[in-house]
Amino acid sequence: MTVLSTFGTLVRVTPWDDLQCQLGPDAAVELVADRTPFVFRVDGWLEDGHIRYGLHGPVVDGPERCRGLVCSILTRADGSDWRVESSSSANFKVGPGAVRRDHRYDFRHPEGTTLSGYPWVSRFGEVEVISNVPDAKSAASPDSATR
Repeated sequence: MTVLSTFGTLVRVTPWDDLQCQLGPDAAVELVADRTPFVFRVDGWLEDGHIRYGLHGPVVDGPERCRGLVCSILTRADGSDWRVESSSSANFKVGPGAVRRDHRYDFRHPEGTTLSGYPWVSRFGEVEVISNVPDAKSAASPDSATR
């Protein structure tokens, strides 16, 4: 079984609620009623010191609004362990790069991470592995990868 944290794994994100979207700095934040899944490739962990609080990687399939952007999925307060699970629930943020921590809030709080730049899309939903990694070289788990 391929787990969520395996480098190179394709993960489908299925929103469970309306998306929050902002197209630019002067644009209003909009709620968009679109629960269309999208897929990203796991490139690494989101880390704050010794705490791993999520995963990130490029969006490779899905709605046009997400293409060419980076997805960050964030653990919720449900005790998930993505080193051993192939599906879970997660908060997610999609934008020009991976999220950064905002230490004024817990990382599970919606304001606990920020994106730099626009556009961005965020909400919460289901995350699940949909594809095993085709070659062993790219299949190294972030736990065993050298940084």
